[in-house]
Amino acid sequence: MAAIDFKKIPRFKQLPIRKGAPPESSWGVFGDKDEFGCLNFLTPKGIVDAAKLVKKGKVFRLDTPINYAKPPLFNRNPARHTILSFEQYGLLGHDDSIDNYNTQEGSQWDGLGHVGHVRHRAYYNGVTDDQIKDGPGGRLSIHKWADRFVGRGLLIDVCKYLGAKRRAVDPLSAAVYKLEDLQGALKAQRTKVKPGSILLVRTGWLGAYLKASDQQKQEMAPLEALKSCGIEPTSAMVEWLWDNRFAAIGTDCPAVEPWPWDFRDEGALHYRALSMLGLPLGEQFVLDQLAADCAKDKRYEFLLVSVPMNLEGGIASPPNAVAIK
Repeated sequence: MAAIDFKKIPRFKQLPIRKGAPPESSWGVFGDKDEFGCLNFLTPKGIVDAAKLVKKGKVFRLDTPINYAKPPLFNRNPARHTILSFEQYGLLGHDDSIDNYNTQEGSQWDGLGHVGHVRHRAYYNGVTDDQIKDGPGGRLSIHKWADRFVGRGLLIDVCKYLGAKRRAVDPLSAAVYKLEDLQGALKAQRTKVKPGSILLVRTGWLGAYLKASDQQKQEMAPLEALKSCGIEPTSAMVEWLWDNRFAAIGTDCPAVEPWPWDFRDEGALHYRALSMLGLPLGEQFVLDQLAADCAKDKRYEFLLVSVPMNLEGGIASPPNAVAIK
């Protein structure tokens, strides 16, 4: 992690800078071998400044419990937790075993090796599919983020904002939050955007899902049945995210963008963010309690600490994240 001159970073309209790189890609901006993407916007000074935001000593865990979704979403299998007794050794005690654990079954950061571009057939910075592999030699591995994900967190409660405007959306539908909605919420919150922030967007999906009946959860679990609100997957949205130097964006919905989305559509946010800009996407974050506290004290910025798994060659990870106010 090093200091960065934000003024020297090209604007979105100036991308790409590497000859032959796809349009709207940041490939080469941080070097031809870079594997951090927008996490480069997190700096030592940014961490020091973010630490000064801690005023009350309140901590908000942002991860869902493992196996919170029953049945799991996206046709994933549940993790199997087994408590192993020390009785065979004549001792009193236990170990844990978690089998069949999918790192994207709940709250997660999508690593940059999660999705390659559907047309350009490459991952962030031109990494090829054969370079995504298990072990320390795997490119774009999630373990390389394990000591990088600390900085100023910024919450946009767009769900609350539109509700106050009497334009509330159904979070359990494929409703779209537009860029103007996020900007309107920021203005209403009187919150300033600063370079090097980790953006969290409350859409209301997770809260609505948790309130759903067991029957509703059964019905929405299959891949083809799940519907979710999300932010618009447009060029204007990623331009705003890039030009404001956001280090990452996390939401409380399953895909950040509305679900379902067409995997053949190269305009999908997953391609625009992960493959083209190297912008980490966070999904299914727990934001309701944090949002309630932010509304109460009118402070929507905080220290955010996330420690992804130290899994060499890992594709994704639970965020292991807390917001500290």
